[in-house]
Amino acid sequence: MAGDVREQITEWLTGSDTCFLLGAGCSMCAGKPLIGKLTENVLNGVDEKLLQQFTGLKPSGDRPATIEDLINFLVRYRDILGTITTGDGHSITIDEIDSWLTAIKKKIVSEVADDWESSAHHARFLQRLRGPRNRGPRDIFSLNYDTLLEASLDELRFAYVDGFRGTNRAWFDAETFDEGSAEISYRIFKLHGSINWTRDASGHVRRGRNANEDAADEPVVVYPSEQKYLQTQYGVYETLIGRFRNRLRIAGVNNCLIVLGYSFNDEHINEAICDAVNANNSNLTVISFIGPEADRTKQDERLRAFSDRCDSRFNAFIGSGDTGRFIGHALDEDAAQAVLNAELWKFEKLVDFIAGEAP
Repeated sequence: MAGDVREQITEWLTGSDTCFLLGAGCSMCAGKPLIGKLTENVLNGVDEKLLQQFTGLKPSGDRPATIEDLINFLVRYRDILGTITTGDGHSITIDEIDSWLTAIKKKIVSEVADDWESSAHHARFLQRLRGPRNRGPRDIFSLNYDTLLEASLDELRFAYVDGFRGTNRAWFDAETFDEGSAEISYRIFKLHGSINWTRDASGHVRRGRNANEDAADEPVVVYPSEQKYLQTQYGVYETLIGRFRNRLRIAGVNNCLIVLGYSFNDEHINEAICDAVNANNSNLTVISFIGPEADRTKQDERLRAFSDRCDSRFNAFIGSGDTGRFIGHALDEDAAQAVLNAELWKFEKLVDFIAGEAP
């Protein structure tokens, strides 16, 4: 890769005004499943009646339904059943839904749980991006349920905030994000919840070290399926997505969002990004490294349509090599091809790149 191209990519990745959005692709190197495989694993062996509910779901855009879609459907169905006097005309009950949701979330934990193990790739990523302490904390927004980021930060002994106060039964308090300290290296915003978040009997969201051990009988808080309840009562998801929206709109001259391991299939997240790009006086540039999907034509069409909505400030490097595709205007054709050849959509390759080890 030519020196000027490497310099530009490094500037995007390590700039003082850069924040990050991490998706499931960033956890593959640590053995965590993508949403399709997670869906398959969680639904393996479930009650046939529950499986029928899943197979009846429509695809979302150009992707098949996932376990997150099923959770959303069940929560919404439960809300409907809670508004009627009799459920005689319905084939499922509130008790069945509650049982299914509990089982699904516990299976997600069992599939994703890492017993607070750090990841060498995540640790190198966090080390490289830390930079001077006087720059202030870096913001990382994650869509992942796993605790790789937190465990890796602990391993590195980097101080960070994640929106909770306390230790084994920590409680959510968004003010922790605003409490400045020269020692804070990172702020971690888990937009889809976490395997070690639970909701206690009073409705408060708690964070423990291990959800199964710390709160075996409490609902696990993953994915914004409980969004309506949490927004109106305690504001966890509303607060986190609000923080995401606000961060994307800061006035930094070189404000940049780096997107890694996310396929742009979540409309809630997409709208937040698009709105920020198109906001008055916005300086936001989006640089995304995206893995190739089975149907590349549909993938390219979807991302081109999103780019068109983002005022030419959305840039996507999709896949790698001769089959890769660059959508955007931040680099010319030759420079973009050099980036595609570097396979930076693979998290471990990107970590090598910013560490100066490839290519």
